[in-house]
Parts: sequence; structure tokens; C-alpha cells
Amino acid sequence: MSKKGSEAFLKRLLIIPARGGSKRIPGKNLIDVCGSPIIRYPIETAITSGLFDEIVVSSDSDEILSFANKVGNITISKRPDNLSGDFSNIFSTLKYEYLLKNKNGFEFSEIWLLSATACLIGKSDLVSASNAFRNLGSSKAMLAVTEYEVPVQWAMSLDQNNKLKTRDFASFRNRSQDLEKFYHDAGCLAIFSPEVFNLYNDGVPDGSFDPYILDRNKAIDIDNYQDLNLVRALMAYKKSLI
Repeated sequence: MSKKGSEAFLKRLLIIPARGGSKRIPGKNLIDVCGSPIIRYPIETAITSGLFDEIVVSSDSDEILSFANKVGNITISKRPDNLSGDFSNIFSTLKYEYLLKNKNGFEFSEIWLLSATACLIGKSDLVSASNAFRNLGSSKAMLAVTEYEVPVQWAMSLDQNNKLKTRDFASFRNRSQDLEKFYHDAGCLAIFSPEVFNLYNDGVPDGSFDPYILDRNKAIDIDNYQDLNLVRALMAYKKSLI
């Protein structure tokens, strides 16, 4: 049996990147959501899942690292300045943290990414993703995605005269369920085999990811205050069910 297929040989490293320099929502990774800094939720979910041999919070912010260190039994890692700018590549951060562990003699069969703002992801989602990745067998990478709310074929833009221009006018003759489905990065979860970080420098190439399809209500990437307010409402509802 392969190492990936045998639970006895699996060792999982989870990395939670949490950069401190968010511009659109200052202090986003520590912003309050239902009474707690948002980063607390994914850390606690990861811990209670029991899946991970090590959980690393990687940040350029001493404030974030100080808070994360108080949440539970995790590792904090101060990332270098070249991985902390506005245009920093998350894959490069994951590779840095993985290779740092590897250099210090630690080996892992799976390297996970979980967003610092993924408060809507639950333990069952992580367990389900883990099972899906193992069942794929030869997969090198799996990315959480969610379906677009409406068919992308119905997308419109504004032309030079500020008039609506459709992407595919003929598609409006079709019912939505008859059109090809498209997905986008959920922005919260990915799983990699270690060889990915030896093969690629800047990211996994197009066509190499296997999909893990998430419910849309768990895949809200917080880019603005409207997203944040929606996440707060969904999180409040989730807590009301407990």
C-alpha cells in the first residue's frame, strides 16, 4: 500500500498564512467575527480535526503570531520580508515553510493550506477533503473550489460607449442547468504532496489540480467589507445551531 493510502504512514503539515498588511480591510486576520478574532476559528478547527501532526501559522506580524500562539498547540513562524509584500505569492510562502521543516529533519506526506479567514470551514470539511485526497491516489495537488453563482456564459461587461456587452449572447437561449459549469478558487483550502515543492517554484501549473468542491456558503473570500458582513451573518447562524 502506498504511503498516501495508509493512515499509518501519513504525516500532515498544515500551514495557515496570515500576512499582517491587508490594505482593503486593515488587520483582517485579527478582525472580530462573532466575538473572536477571525483567525481563531480555523486554528481551532484544525486542532480539533485531529488530522495534523503540525500546524504552522506563518506571518510577518508579531501581533498575529502572539495571538495565534495563545490559541492552542501550534507552531508560529516569522516569515521573511520578501514573502510579506502586497504581491507575495502564497505558494512561495508554503514552499518556504515546508522546506524549512524539511531542512530541520521533518518529513511530511501532505502539506495543507488553510486560510486565516476560513472561519466557515468545519472539522467535517477537513476530514472530507482528507479522504478525497487520499482516494485520488496519485494526485499531487487538490484545490477547494466552488461553482459560480450564475453561468459565466451570461457574464456582461461595459463597452467603450458604456453599453452592456455579453460574453456569449447565444447562451441566453439556454437554461442555466444546460450550460457547462465553471468553478473558481474558494480561497480557503488546498492540499499538496511534497514533490510539488520540488517540481515548481511559483505555483502548480494549470491543469494539475484535482478539485474539491465546496458549498458556496463556505467559500467566501473576504476581499471587502460586504464579504465580511456576509461571513459574520453566516458565522452567527452557524453558532446559533450549536
